[in-house]
Amino acid sequence: MTIPVKFDPKDVQKMGRIYADIPKTQCVLSESDRDTVRFIEGPPTLNGSPHAGHLRGRIIKDLWYRYTTLTGKKVLFYGGWDTQGLPVELQAEKELGVAGDKSAIEGGIGVERLVEQCKAIVSRYNAEWEEVDDLMGMGMDHSKSYWTYTDEYIEREWQVLKKAHESGILEDDHTVIGYCPGCQTSLSHAEVNQGYDTVTDPSLYYKVKLVDEDIHLVVWTTMPFTLVTDAMVGLHPDEMYCIVHIHRYDEEWVIAQRRLETFMEEINITGYDIVKVVPGSVFEGKRYIHPLLHKIPELDNLISRGTYHIAVAESFVDVDAGTGLVHLAPANGEDDIQIAHRRNIEVFCPIDERVRFTSEAGAYSTLFVRDADDIIVSDLKDVKSLVKIGKINHKYPLCWRSKHPIVWLARRGWFYKLDRLDSKTLHAAQHVRYFFDAPKNRFLSIVGEEHPWCISRERYWGCPMPVWHCNDCSAKTWYYTKDDIIQNAESLPDGSNFELHRPWIDKIRMRCKRCNSYNTVREQYVLDTWHNSGAAPFASLNNDEYNRDIPAPFFTEGIDQTRGWAYTLLVENVILNGTSPYKSFLFQGHVLDERGGKMSKSLGNVIPAKDLLKENPVDLVRLYFMWKASPVEPLNFSPSEMTSRPYQILSTLYNLHLYYIQNSEYDSYDATHDVQWAKDESLLDHPDIWILSKLQHTIRVVTEKIDQCRFHEAAKSIEEFMINSLSQSYIPSVRGQLWEDDASQRRRREAIYAVIGRCLKTLDIMIHPFCPFFSEYLYREAFGGSDSILLQEWPTINHEMINKDIEDAFDSMKSILTATAAARARAKLKRRWPLREALVVVPANKESVDTLQSYLKERMNVEVLRPIEHRDIVDGLEGYIQMRQIKMPVIPTVSLDRKKLGPRLKGDMPRLSREFGQTSPDTIVESLKRGHYTFSMDDKEISLDVSDFIIGYEPAEGYQSATKDGHIVFVSTKSDDATVSRWRLRDVARQIQNLRKEAGYNPTDILDEASVIGLDDTSIGLVESGQFDLSAIVRVRVVTFTSSSKLKYKDIDIDGQGLRIGIG
Repeated sequence: MTIPVKFDPKDVQKMGRIYADIPKTQCVLSESDRDTVRFIEGPPTLNGSPHAGHLRGRIIKDLWYRYTTLTGKKVLFYGGWDTQGLPVELQAEKELGVAGDKSAIEGGIGVERLVEQCKAIVSRYNAEWEEVDDLMGMGMDHSKSYWTYTDEYIEREWQVLKKAHESGILEDDHTVIGYCPGCQTSLSHAEVNQGYDTVTDPSLYYKVKLVDEDIHLVVWTTMPFTLVTDAMVGLHPDEMYCIVHIHRYDEEWVIAQRRLETFMEEINITGYDIVKVVPGSVFEGKRYIHPLLHKIPELDNLISRGTYHIAVAESFVDVDAGTGLVHLAPANGEDDIQIAHRRNIEVFCPIDERVRFTSEAGAYSTLFVRDADDIIVSDLKDVKSLVKIGKINHKYPLCWRSKHPIVWLARRGWFYKLDRLDSKTLHAAQHVRYFFDAPKNRFLSIVGEEHPWCISRERYWGCPMPVWHCNDCSAKTWYYTKDDIIQNAESLPDGSNFELHRPWIDKIRMRCKRCNSYNTVREQYVLDTWHNSGAAPFASLNNDEYNRDIPAPFFTEGIDQTRGWAYTLLVENVILNGTSPYKSFLFQGHVLDERGGKMSKSLGNVIPAKDLLKENPVDLVRLYFMWKASPVEPLNFSPSEMTSRPYQILSTLYNLHLYYIQNSEYDSYDATHDVQWAKDESLLDHPDIWILSKLQHTIRVVTEKIDQCRFHEAAKSIEEFMINSLSQSYIPSVRGQLWEDDASQRRRREAIYAVIGRCLKTLDIMIHPFCPFFSEYLYREAFGGSDSILLQEWPTINHEMINKDIEDAFDSMKSILTATAAARARAKLKRRWPLREALVVVPANKESVDTLQSYLKERMNVEVLRPIEHRDIVDGLEGYIQMRQIKMPVIPTVSLDRKKLGPRLKGDMPRLSREFGQTSPDTIVESLKRGHYTFSMDDKEISLDVSDFIIGYEPAEGYQSATKDGHIVFVSTKSDDATVSRWRLRDVARQIQNLRKEAGYNPTDILDEASVIGLDDTSIGLVESGQFDLSAIVRVRVVTFTSSSKLKYKDIDIDGQGLRIGIG
């Protein structure tokens, strides 16, 4: 076993990929008898290339798969591809150059050509996605992926429709729904809510006169085009309305009392009188004259056929907006059409599927509805009905695909009436684990709305709805399998192998189940693409698989899927069997650019996933995405941050393995001498016991945090153990013992190798879900074997190795070392310079520090260490006294509490300050011990007690101090010749070590000689007397101080003293 001395992450990745042999490992796992769990892929839509924003979710999925596999499960980790619907269709239209109008398809290239292009697109992008998955080491088996456009999938999806239809949940309806003018199709309520943005719309106030009274209703709307479909004016029945005489126009207007003053200020009218105040209910049934009847003749016909253009009292009217009166257009408002249906008022919708007015709209015929806004405002002005026109900025829904503003239209379509599920959906959702409260609460709120779901789309490339309309009896007949269609079709124009897609299924005339006529036509709807992917748990499996594996243990997708896939999965499975298809769902935050902005092609800040994975070590990318932030929070992607601390983690892991391999091979370590052997042989010392105890703690934390989907905390726990505990604490504590070549210490060295090996094996397995290639390579090189690390077992806690006392002792040692480093920095003493003395005040358990004194002295690089226990060091005078009592080298610091004394002494403060400046702090402190100190001035004495001073302490001359976690460290800053020489020799050793590296020697190589020319006599004496074992530190057989012709020398400088060193 060996790895290169130089860390090259790309080489590690290359070898790790070979060792992983993902297909072979998948085969071994599939043939195992482990308990089986299934993962249902949230299928990526194959309409574009994967980018950095997609990687976060895919890494999480693969992390879960690898972790679950390591815990002993067989995970059916198969892919899935979302292949139908608007996203793919729009891309096909773009590539075919027909975007913008359905007529370019139906009257131009034809549906079949569009469908062919859609298939070509999903095939092309599938290759890109699978390449990215392969690059990132995803263990997903794509040979068994589901594709949402296959006949088999479609037939299974139809079973959801069957259950919904038979249960009375699915029905056709004529109601107002969100409609995209760009995509020319209806959208679901969930889709509409996915794309709100701030837009600018007209803010129109206009007036209509009552038929039999000289009174005008003043109405507000932000959509002037809806005056074409206007049918009613709404007022709140229980709110008060003012009939106001307007001096300027000599007219009486009706305005909500709560809005009167604000509205009049807005339209800049001051001359008015309140004639009467009445409830809104008094206007119920009053007819008004539409101001644009001459422009829209069809409105006259509607008036003549029934009640139209009437005032209605409805409690939904908001009297805190506009004038408190709203115009109601049943063709363009959800509430409006419900009121119209309830009041038997005809719905007038002269708008075609291109969202243009038809001939019934009179003067506005052929106009795109929003283009009519300004014209209608002008026409209102001409007939003196315009009160005011302005602008309003407000949130408004945009199409989630085309980004076109939604228009609300009365359309016929098929709906899931979710309120008929009797809260089963919410009940099922409440029994799911969501890991984080914010997305959980958001999702449960959405589910609780139970808004009807429009599942039908007026498009081409999608799962066709298998319902035929009979032209003879108007019945609707459903067929839910291909076999049923074949057996009941009048003929099969494309043969029995026809595809379950448009245009082929549209050609088939089916038998009407009511009248047996074949004069039928398929309703040309396809299903909402979210319905398509939401059927995956059922449609991608057979009945046996579904009954065995669903609900699946873990699903995950982006936070936006609270209204997308997570929602449709839940609804469809509740329709099927009343339960959720998932036991847990992790919603992920979005990936943003470095400044927190959205990644967008138009902004040029999108990073292609393939480029990111090819230009950087894959495991570095994977680790960064998991380490950087909580998975539920947005992640600001920073390339520079990725190559800093995460890179250091991988580098440290590599170098720890290199250190272990080099030293254990040099010692011919017998790997059967494991930790249990070392424990049984009583070979474990305090640092070993400590690191093994810390390892158990790390296993517990990492396991818990992965189970909780707090992957960032799991990664940081691995980082903390690997870098701070193993690399920076344990290895330095035992390094000297490993370099002792004494045969009598061989068993002790083997015990250390056993401990390091146990730590690294455990780290390799725990970091494997994050970094599969690095862990695979390092594990196989360090510990051998032919099986993938993925076939190992996730580590479990060995409670016998937990030693809380030793952990506490080492925690104290860590605090002491941190405080020592800070004290050295304040005294400008380099860490490698030996100190003559250090005094440590320990807040508790001094015995634990005494136990580790030899290790602590070595790590502190101090000759004499004196720990003193004192549990309650306080501030102020008492704290100074305490420090003196335990003989700490401190002097008092005293200052006047000027904020307190200033208001009390006023004019005497300047003189007091002068006296204070001439008084020794020691004198003041000694007097304060007796209760007070008195300052004598010319004409008076001022007596102050301890509360009038700010008292503390500082190190005495020759010392510096620092504090960490209650541990107070004093270091001596004085040095004698021997100490200075030790400083110098430490620097010499460091320079020789650098020379070894430059010459390409391994750390374990023992060289024949090191030569140092120009060293002072004191330093030479320390080496020759054995007081400073320079040869052991730099791993040479002998150190000489005379020139040798056999060596090549290098000039160095040690604190201004020129020296020459050589090795060989």
